[in-house]
Amino acid sequence: MINKIKIGTRGSSLALWQANFVKDFLKKNGLVDSVEVVEYKTTGDINLEDNLDVLGGKGVFVKEIEEALIRKEIDIAVHSYKDLPSELPDDLEIIATSPREDCRDVLISKNIQLKDLPLNCKIGTGSKRRTFQLNQLRDDIEIVPIRGNIETRVRKVFDNELDAIILAGAALIRLGLTSKISSFFPTEKMVPSPLQGFIAIEARKDRDLANLFSPFCSDIDKVISKYERRALVSLNGSCFLPFGFNLMNYKKDFICSYFLNNNQKTIKNSVIIKNESIDYQIDSIISELSTIL
Repeated sequence: MINKIKIGTRGSSLALWQANFVKDFLKKNGLVDSVEVVEYKTTGDINLEDNLDVLGGKGVFVKEIEEALIRKEIDIAVHSYKDLPSELPDDLEIIATSPREDCRDVLISKNIQLKDLPLNCKIGTGSKRRTFQLNQLRDDIEIVPIRGNIETRVRKVFDNELDAIILAGAALIRLGLTSKISSFFPTEKMVPSPLQGFIAIEARKDRDLANLFSPFCSDIDKVISKYERRALVSLNGSCFLPFGFNLMNYKKDFICSYFLNNNQKTIKNSVIIKNESIDYQIDSIISELSTIL
């Protein structure tokens, strides 16, 4: 048994929920004697004014934590998997993923459905992926860029600053805020970000910690996270591209919804992926999407 594990995380309520979820797993399964959660402020937490394109993309939410990991201040880092960029530092690797929470995006709008919101309504999102797909559903919407923690963004609706906002449903569920959700978007209409709903555990390559997390999630979740990560890395998906990629278990097979826009052309589709040919079919979809990069 390992004596002590230090977990690095951001300090938001969602990030702390995720870190403590990992901490509870380690403690309840008797895998370590003690676990300490260490909070870090990232560039993305400090600068709430500039959009992610200006700040440098997804890495702004993890850079400082990864640096602490490399300096050996902490043993593992816990992230929202969708916030990790496609390339990791050479010394680090993902050693485990959590069970997946609901992967869908949600509308928060005082229980008014998207079709019933007023003409030229104001909807808040900081995501190019959500913005593009939202405009496909309704072309009259005024998109308002927003950033900040989950609670701050939700408050903008209930303080009447915005008619609605779009967030990842997993965040609301984990924070016990499901009563704020007006509706879930079907994945084929609002294709989620790759790995949305997963928690990633990152560690140094020179540590042998992966075995601690072998029972952390199901085999299905391992398969889904593997192929969604493959798509992200292969297409270098980031905040700079309106890009979505999602796998869902469907009976003995999978449904793959995918979306990419390059400002001139859009590819968007949902297809059945057969379990026995998943490698070939996922690579074919990646090839199709890569034609417009």
